[in-house]
Amino acid sequence: MLCLLVSSSAGFAQDWTFYGFFPTISQSGNLSKKLQYNLFLSSTIDAFHQTVETKEFPATALQYYLQPSIAYKISPNVQAGIGYAYVKHNLFGLHVNENRLWAQVVASHNVPLLGRTRLAHRLRYEERYPLNVKTDQWSYATLFRYQLGATIPLYDPKVKSKGFYASASNEVFLCMSGAINSPISAKNAFYGENWLYGGIGYNTGKMGKIELGFMHQNLIRNPQQDRRYLNLLQVTWATNFDLSNVGVWFYTPTN
Repeated sequence: MLCLLVSSSAGFAQDWTFYGFFPTISQSGNLSKKLQYNLFLSSTIDAFHQTVETKEFPATALQYYLQPSIAYKISPNVQAGIGYAYVKHNLFGLHVNENRLWAQVVASHNVPLLGRTRLAHRLRYEERYPLNVKTDQWSYATLFRYQLGATIPLYDPKVKSKGFYASASNEVFLCMSGAINSPISAKNAFYGENWLYGGIGYNTGKMGKIELGFMHQNLIRNPQQDRRYLNLLQVTWATNFDLSNVGVWFYTPTN
């Protein structure tokens, strides 16, 4: 997949390539034995000012992302969830505020032939409602997203709870219908975007997981098939907090 991404960039005269940072925070926990919540925050930062074909691209925050969600555990290896996301875009002069609604299914399993490797499959249906801040114009887009992820503990989880691990994923974005204001649109391409990631993390135990990796985002930005590449240093802090006891306390009557 990496070779395909690199080779596909050749021959596109209007391709844009940027470098920056992608800090993320993921806070999740149990509301009950079957119900789990998650709060995800991120920012996409273009770190360097550059000029491409006489056009100025200043260093700036391209996106702020806020996403709360709830998941229901169907089985130990399968979850179904729904969520909402608010996204604030500053796409090199195009200011868009976006609301998203989505539903997804996540299935995970071990791969004995690859040692301790565990694979996760995520299929998400997403509706996007972008608002162009300048023109006050709403639009609409629908997508399917499929992510294949792998986690490889570099320690034995049966022996200890802390240690290093490797992580990798690839996610494809399939545009069903396209919005005028959306960065990704069916008017540009059906297979409109791809995110490729690899990183190394450390499981600290109670303080959660700290992860550092490289994210390559490949987006077809117009009907001429010109692409925008974002090469991002991603830093992730993922924590888990059990709120099930709080729920029991909240619903228990007091004298």
